[in-house]
Amino acid sequence: MKTLILISHPKLADSATQEFLKTAGKSQANVDFEYIDDLYKETKIDIIQQQQQQLTKYRRIIFQFPMYWYSSPASLKQYMDDVFTRKFVVANHLLRNKELGIVVTLGDAEAEFQAGGSEHFTISELLRPFEAFANKAGMTYLKPFVVNQFGYLEEDQKELLLVDYLQYVSAQMPLSLDNREKWLVDRLTHMKQEKSAADQQKLDLIIGSIEAQQDQIDDLKVNIKMIRDQEE
Repeated sequence: MKTLILISHPKLADSATQEFLKTAGKSQANVDFEYIDDLYKETKIDIIQQQQQQLTKYRRIIFQFPMYWYSSPASLKQYMDDVFTRKFVVANHLLRNKELGIVVTLGDAEAEFQAGGSEHFTISELLRPFEAFANKAGMTYLKPFVVNQFGYLEEDQKELLLVDYLQYVSAQMPLSLDNREKWLVDRLTHMKQEKSAADQQKLDLIIGSIEAQQDQIDDLKVNIKMIRDQEE
């Protein structure tokens, strides 16, 4: 599966958050980045043709941006207006069955984005226009990935964020326990190619342990189903 991450950020070079996410994402072989603000250094007609052709090559498309006054920066709105023409989206259905994800970074605490919080509205409510677009385009809308006040995170929190982000951009959805474990095994298997023989043996043990635990979980699920069937 190939993923395209479209970043909208007017001050990208100054963003430690975006640099962190970009460095993380570039470790994935099938993840590509595009900087929307840089695209507009070209002529509009070049942007439309080139982007429409490119978008058809990806299974998962992600809009990544900081929350600007309860929405995205202007460049993403401009991009959507220019590239997502009715012919491309509605008449030709060229985005149908693809996935649309949202990675949004917050300067204010995520806990305030709820009824009773200082922001009053949830992140899902504020991002509803993107969900409406996905519905119109026949896309699968993924649960938004929220990066909450990156500058205040401790190192261990950043490590967890790294893994969660990589899974969001490259793992099979939905992010169930099974899909998370399959993603981890795949990552470890790829890592083996660059390791020494001794390290490969260690990774094999880790992979074996994860797969054994998965087998135990599968057996447990079967037993639970048998018990429920008997009760019915």
